Amino acid sequence: AGAAAVLAGLGLARRAEMARQQSQPREETDGGGKDGLGRRFEIFMAPPVSGMRELRSRHGEMRSRMELLIMETQGQVCRALAQLDSSASFTVDRWERKEGGGGISCVLQDGEIFEKAGVNVSVVFGHLSEEAAQQMRSRGKTLKAKDGKLPFCAMGVSSVIHPKNPHVPTIHFNYRYFEIEEADGTKQWWFGGGTDLTPTYLDEEDAVHFHKTLKEACDQHNPELYPKFKKWYVSSPALFFSLRGCYKASLGGGLYFKLFSV
Repeated sequence: AGAAAVLAGLGLARRAEMARQQSQPREETDGGGKDGLGRRFEIFMAPPVSGMRELRSRHGEMRSRMELLIMETQGQVCRALAQLDSSASFTVDRWERKEGGGGISCVLQDGEIFEKAGVNVSVVFGHLSEEAAQQMRSRGKTLKAKDGKLPFCAMGVSSVIHPKNPHVPTIHFNYRYFEIEEADGTKQWWFGGGTDLTPTYLDEEDAVHFHKTLKEACDQHNPELYPKFKKWYVSSPALFFSLRGCYKASLGGGLYFKLFSV
């Protein structure tokens, strides 16, 4: 149960910290010649998809802030897992998308504690298909294309962690960002994702800790977020990986949000 407790809510806590980081200016140097971004890069499991030079050149944009955040989240979660289970190590693989972008996959398996744990980052970009643009417009989004094209960027961090001990619940999280650039250069962006527990054997203490951690992260910004996201989770057709109908909502489940902007 300790492993689940350490990891509970880590992904959402990092996402929730984004607003605080936005309002604080980044320290340019630490006196030793290394700037603030350089220190953030140190925790990454691999060089970022967009490249360090590009992230430096547009570090004030939401798109870059999100990529830095998901890279940090991947590094923090991987290091937390590796510290708990030193009998195995992460395999890090990079992949590329021909149309633009790529990702970084980190997998630990056959350890003493974890049967398998994956923490993955993806950053892709290109032009939105007409079908996808129409779907967004049908949801009330006003999107002005240039020559019929809408540049987009989508990125996220996701993880599924399977412990060997059946009394320790599986944890899943997936946090993502989607950005559209309109003809006049205006950018629209949204967050989405969620997290949940999938227990094999119900343990109320684990579930209480998990939800308490999530609520504390949400409450830092708005006390209405936790009940709203929990309700969205219960009504979501995606269901994530939890069999919600098999146990009380208070003993598992999680949070979910979509098309959310701040």
